[in-house]
Amino acid sequence: SSHFGTSNFDSLLLPPTSCTQALQAAMAIASSSPIFQALVIASSVLAAIGQSVRGAAEIASTAVATAEYPMKEVPTNPNSDLAIYALLASAVVVPTLGIGAMLAAKEKGWWGACALISGLITLLWAYYAYLAL
Repeated sequence: SSHFGTSNFDSLLLPPTSCTQALQAAMAIASSSPIFQALVIASSVLAAIGQSVRGAAEIASTAVATAEYPMKEVPTNPNSDLAIYALLASAVVVPTLGIGAMLAAKEKGWWGACALISGLITLLWAYYAYLAL
């Protein structure tokens, strides 16, 4: 016995000698807190749901194995220069335009900053509006 005294849960720390004692110990812990009660209910629901999907993997794998695929070859894009143009635009053109817009906005002071920020927001709004069409 420790000098801190004994609590009601000291018997729960000992290994149970029978299944009934283990169940009683689990119920004592679960009934002491709403969190543990929710965990017990959730694990029971998950176990019940798991029983209903047992064997579904075999059915899905046989369906995939028997499926017919209509495409025999993957089409390729003959215009492969598009990647080079995108790299050039992202590395040179966009930063150059951004720095130019910031220098132009700096000359106008506060109104330039306001115009730059609201202009970017307006352009983004217009782009998303166009995509939503």
